[in-house]
Amino acid sequence: MRKNHSGIITGETDLPAYRISFPNLHSRLIDVEMRFHASEPQVILNLPAWIPGSYMIRDFARNIVSMQVTSGGNAPHVTKLDKQSWRLDGCSGEVSVHYQVYANDLSVRSAHVDSTHAYFNGTSLFLRLEGGEHEPHLVTIEPSEQLPAGAKVATTMPPVRTGERGFGDYNAHNYESLIDYPVEIAQLDECTFNVHEIEHRVAIYGQHACDFDRLSADLEQICSVHAELFGELPIERYLFLVTAVGDGYGGLEHRDSTSLICSRKELPVKLPASDSKVSKEYRRFLGLCSHEYFHLWNVKRIRPEVLKRARLDQEVHTSLLWAFEGITSYYDDLALVRSGVIEPDAYLEQLCEIVTRVMRGRGRFRQSVAESSFDAWTRFYKQDENAPNAIVSYYAKGALVALGLDVTLRTLSNDRLSLDDLMRKLWREYGHPDIGVPENGVEEAAEESLGQSLQGFFQRYVHGTHEMPLEQWFGALGIGYRLRPAGNLKDMGKVPDHPAEDPPVAAPVLGARVVDNKGAAELVSLFEASAAQQAGLAAGDRIIAVDGLQVDGQNIHDAIARLSPGHEVRLHAFRRDELMEFTLRAQLAEADTCDLWLLDASGLEESVAARRDSWLGHHG
Repeated sequence: MRKNHSGIITGETDLPAYRISFPNLHSRLIDVEMRFHASEPQVILNLPAWIPGSYMIRDFARNIVSMQVTSGGNAPHVTKLDKQSWRLDGCSGEVSVHYQVYANDLSVRSAHVDSTHAYFNGTSLFLRLEGGEHEPHLVTIEPSEQLPAGAKVATTMPPVRTGERGFGDYNAHNYESLIDYPVEIAQLDECTFNVHEIEHRVAIYGQHACDFDRLSADLEQICSVHAELFGELPIERYLFLVTAVGDGYGGLEHRDSTSLICSRKELPVKLPASDSKVSKEYRRFLGLCSHEYFHLWNVKRIRPEVLKRARLDQEVHTSLLWAFEGITSYYDDLALVRSGVIEPDAYLEQLCEIVTRVMRGRGRFRQSVAESSFDAWTRFYKQDENAPNAIVSYYAKGALVALGLDVTLRTLSNDRLSLDDLMRKLWREYGHPDIGVPENGVEEAAEESLGQSLQGFFQRYVHGTHEMPLEQWFGALGIGYRLRPAGNLKDMGKVPDHPAEDPPVAAPVLGARVVDNKGAAELVSLFEASAAQQAGLAAGDRIIAVDGLQVDGQNIHDAIARLSPGHEVRLHAFRRDELMEFTLRAQLAEADTCDLWLLDASGLEESVAARRDSWLGHHG
């Protein structure tokens, strides 16, 4: 083994090395050859069962479709120990493991190849050599005639020897680093910008008409806000890997990159200089970018102690995801308004949607955000038809709890402290020195900052299911708040032009999520105590008529809305293949839709007006 002055491995090595090739893209296969030196005759290899940042067992090893092993000219005996582990007996000297991986998951969590590109995460591809995890790992990515002409490699994995298009040799300092570098190989459209003199790159795969000038300018502002909050940018480079599709949304954080998937309509297009408004779709994409970039600090470096020493072959439970995902969800849109990319009213629209989503689920009365965090593996990531009644999102409610904690710190400290200060403290004490956060670490840090107990807050809103005093929290920020019935199915709340006007009048609702299924209204889920549930309907039922008149997934809500409160109607529905009749009593829609608006500054107390300006990033 040889290393240069930077610690990069050069030449031949006995360390784990992988060669990635793509001889059969049409069959969605990736070829991997793993080489290492065996110092003992028995070797154990395994593949992760989950990928950090997505708390669900995915069993990536099920995609390995073939495996051949040679060592010293012989074939060691291979024994499969469990669903993701293999034992090799009879190894001598250099061992070569050749295997194929089926890659047909177009998401940010796994791997996908076809005639247009190749994308993979290391957790889907790289077998782990037990005992060799802490050694540097080498990766060679080979070009392929089956890839499009001009295809190039986009990754932040440190290069050793690569060509102009990025094919060649790379080095990761250990196995944990190795699986934290997503790789995209395709005809890519790119732009760059700098934050704190560090290059940030955006690489987009897929058809699109993105205005890169606007995107890079907006992202530079947003990323700068996050970097200034923490006071440090602990990276040498950053990469936004974007897959543009017809319909899709998601992201996964890494230490110096992120993988994103979005609808191409969410990317900005060139507009006249006079039309600089950020569309709702583009705002959604910027919020996604902001969210994953904030993770650069919060969860990738400031991370729960149990995740810092996590095994990747089994679930690792923590009650802290509300802090790492919820707080991140709070800051992702807040950074958009603090950066000046969107206006305060646009930010309030985002908050309206979050509040509305939380208020429409009765699961908030049954599960705390701490419990939601702990049960992410089995409940949040494996939701069924009863999920709205049984669980709460540590993302959405976690963001509102973060807002409440921010307001509480500001008001109890006479605006000396905020959540910004708490995040900087967590960075100094845990993130920068690379120390895991204990389960009570966030609460203790908040109390230390404030100099007084916050037990009541955390017991009620983090570990308990108390209704959040949202009107009080928003009022402390100079924000008007109300809950009202939804005006229509797409109504997720709004910033009213004239808040004094009466809200929409409540109309009867079915109380269920519905999809159209071959001309019938199929019930996806029913809300607890709703008219549909009390009528005896169940998820999976397909309603075909209301009072003898045909309905489908498009018009059933209108049919119910026309009823008088308390009026009873006959519903006919198929359950499985049996026609059944139900009696439904019309119920008015609940007040679960949020409106927010900026209160007139002239009517605010001076301290509240100043607090709002500080919160929104208006310091001038």
